[in-house]
Amino acid sequence: MRLFLLCLILFGLGISPISGAPLDEARKLYKNGDYSAAVEKLKVLKKSSPRDGNVNYYLGASLVALGRSPEAVAPLKIAEDRGVTDASRLLVEIALDDYDTEGAEEHLDIWSDKLKKNKKTEPAGMDELRKRMVMLSNMLDRVEKIEIVDSLNVDASDFFTHYRLSPEAGRLLLPEDADVRARTLVYLPQNRSEMIWAESDSTGTAVLMSASILDDGTIDNATPLKGNFSEGGDADYPFLMPDGMTLYYSATGDASLGGYDIFMTRRSDDGYLQPQNIGMPYNSPYNDYMLAIDEATGAGWFASDRGCVPGKVTIYVFVPSQTRVNYDVDDPSLHDKARIKSIDSVRSAEASALRQRIAAIDEGGSRRGMGNSRFEISMGNGKVYTSLDDFSSRQARQEMKELLVEQEHIDAQIVRLNQLRERYRGGEKNLAGQIADAETAIEYGRQKISEWRNKVIRLETK
Repeated sequence: MRLFLLCLILFGLGISPISGAPLDEARKLYKNGDYSAAVEKLKVLKKSSPRDGNVNYYLGASLVALGRSPEAVAPLKIAEDRGVTDASRLLVEIALDDYDTEGAEEHLDIWSDKLKKNKKTEPAGMDELRKRMVMLSNMLDRVEKIEIVDSLNVDASDFFTHYRLSPEAGRLLLPEDADVRARTLVYLPQNRSEMIWAESDSTGTAVLMSASILDDGTIDNATPLKGNFSEGGDADYPFLMPDGMTLYYSATGDASLGGYDIFMTRRSDDGYLQPQNIGMPYNSPYNDYMLAIDEATGAGWFASDRGCVPGKVTIYVFVPSQTRVNYDVDDPSLHDKARIKSIDSVRSAEASALRQRIAAIDEGGSRRGMGNSRFEISMGNGKVYTSLDDFSSRQARQEMKELLVEQEHIDAQIVRLNQLRERYRGGEKNLAGQIADAETAIEYGRQKISEWRNKVIRLETK
C-alpha cells in the first residue's frame, strides 16, 4: 500500500516510477552529448509514460541541443506542466530565438510563479532572460529597412575572406598575414597608417587593439583601443570607415541580444564614445559578425549564423542608406523581415549597378595584398623573385607586401576608369572631370610603384 501511495505522489510531481536504469541511461547519454541516442531512448520511455516530467524534459532538451527546437516545444510544455522549472527556461529561450516576446513572457511568468510557490529564489539566469526579452521587444520596434541584394553560405572560420571590398575600403587580413596575435582578423585601412584587431587579454577576454605602422613597415606601439567596447564580453571583428572616425565591430556581453551583436561607435579626443547596438535586421538572438561598408562600391556586408548549421554563416550583401528608415511596428511581416526569413529577388537599378561594381573587384581581393598576388621582380645577377618567401630581408618583404596592396589599388582605379569611360560614351558627359582625375591618379600611382620597387630591391640587396 505504501509503495502504491509513493508512486501516486511521484506521478503527481512529474517524476515517474520508471526513473530507474532506463531514464538514468538516457540522462547519461544527454550529459555526454550523445543527443541523438538520448532522443531515441527517451521516445521509447515516453510511450510507456507520456506525462513523465523528467522524460519529457530530457527529450525536449536533447531536441534543442540537436537544433530541433520546434519539435522540443511539445515535450517541454508537458515537463513544464509537471513542475520541471528548467523546462520553462528552455521554452523562454526557444520563444526568444523565435522573436516571440509574448511567449517568452508567458513562460517566464510560469517559471516565476513556480519558484514563488516553492519559496525558491530566482536564479541569476532568469534576470538575464528578462533583459533579453525587453531588448528583443525594443529592437522589434526599430527594424531598419534595408535592401539585401545577395547572400552566400560559407565556412564560419574565415568567412570575411569572402567579402569583396575595394582597396578604398581597406583590407581584412588573416592574423598570419599581418604578424600580430589576432584572434580572427586584422583590419588594415587604405592609408595603412594603423591596424586594428582583437586579441585575448590576461583573462582570456577579447579586446580591440590598435598599432601604428611605421614607414619601414614595422608595427609600433600596439595598445588597447580606449572605450567601453563590451559589457562583460568579447569584442572582435573591427571595421573602420574611411573617415577614420566610425568603427563597426561585434561583441558579446550584456548589450548583446544573443551571442555576438554588431555595434557602432565613433572616435573622440579621449578614445571612442559609448557604442550603440545597431539593432535589427543586422542583429539577432544568434551570432552576428563583421559589418563593413564599402563606399567605393556602395555595398554593405555582414554575416550571421542564424538559420545555419554549426560551422557555417550566411554573408548578406545590402545597399546601405544614409538615413535610417524603420518598418512600421504594425507590419504583419515584421518578424520575418527582422530575422531575414527570405531574400526576395531584387531587380532595382541600384541593386543591379551594385552587383556590377562588386563584380569588377577581383575575387578574393580582400586577401591578395598580403602575399597571395603573383609578381616578378628582378634583383640583378639573373635573380627573379616571384614569391614573398624568396626574400631574405624582413623589411624588404614587408615593403613588397605594401607594394602589392598599392598595385591592387591602382588596378581597381583602372577598372573604375574604364567604367567611367564607358558611361561617358553612353552619354554621361558630366563625368569628364572624374575621368581626368582618375587618369592623373593612376599615372601618379604608377610612378610611385616604380619608386617602391627600387626601394624593395635596395633593401634586399644592400
